[in-house]
Amino acid sequence: MIARETFLVVFFFLIFNILKEGHCEMTAREVHEEVLELRQLISKLSKTVHSQNNRITYLQNAFRKQRIDCQRTLYTQETKVFDSSVVVSDNLVPTQENVSSLSNLNAVQGIKTNENRPIVESAKPIAARPSVIRKERLLIPITQPPHPTPAHRTIAFYAYFSSDVSHTGQGQILKFDVVKTNAGNAYHKSSGVFIAPESGYYAFSWTSRIKHYGGTGEDHALELVVNSDIYGSIYMKSLTGEDGQATGVAIAHVNQGDDVYIQTHSRDPGSGAIRSDLYGRSSFSGWKLY
Repeated sequence: MIARETFLVVFFFLIFNILKEGHCEMTAREVHEEVLELRQLISKLSKTVHSQNNRITYLQNAFRKQRIDCQRTLYTQETKVFDSSVVVSDNLVPTQENVSSLSNLNAVQGIKTNENRPIVESAKPIAARPSVIRKERLLIPITQPPHPTPAHRTIAFYAYFSSDVSHTGQGQILKFDVVKTNAGNAYHKSSGVFIAPESGYYAFSWTSRIKHYGGTGEDHALELVVNSDIYGSIYMKSLTGEDGQATGVAIAHVNQGDDVYIQTHSRDPGSGAIRSDLYGRSSFSGWKLY
């Protein structure tokens, strides 16, 4: 194969030189010199190829040795981890399953036991020892520490009227004077306003009863206001000899420092009084969802 390649190189080299010189006649001396130059070139190329082959062989052997060393190191580390993890947990009483597992491990690692003490046989080469790392189970489960639960601040309030309240006209803030719940101290009974201590989503509920006085019936409406924005409303109507009651519920995103309160209708004064007694309370409540 090499002789054939050499012949082809010489042939093409001669053809190239003939065409370069522009004539087809060459003396025997010129041909001899050309052949000598080609032999020198082929000799240099052969040496280069031989050197590269030696280099490739060396790198292959180094890579093979490095891979064997890595596998041996990994096997040794896994064996140490497995040996340190074989401990009887919980009540430290060996069960049938644990005894069987330890017996199998001793048999694989070449350890003989008797009633008095274990006798360790000569260690086998690392490459010859079978891997049992993934065949045995750990007797002590590995648990992760629980994530810390962030502190949650409770914000909630509930207040109602202690007695009946005469209708005060349109656009008037209602002051629920009996405060039963005020987690976060954000509801102010002196003004009837809830001032949000934190931004977030809140739920609000308000209930009102209407007390009938006249002979033709009475009605009025109450509005939920969030920072001067009318967010919801309820309407009540009472006929002769009847009481009316309505409840509103709303979910709103409130920014820190916003005011939330209940007022009479901003455009219609209505009629009748707001009733609150032992049979039913007119109330205002709210709580932060998140």
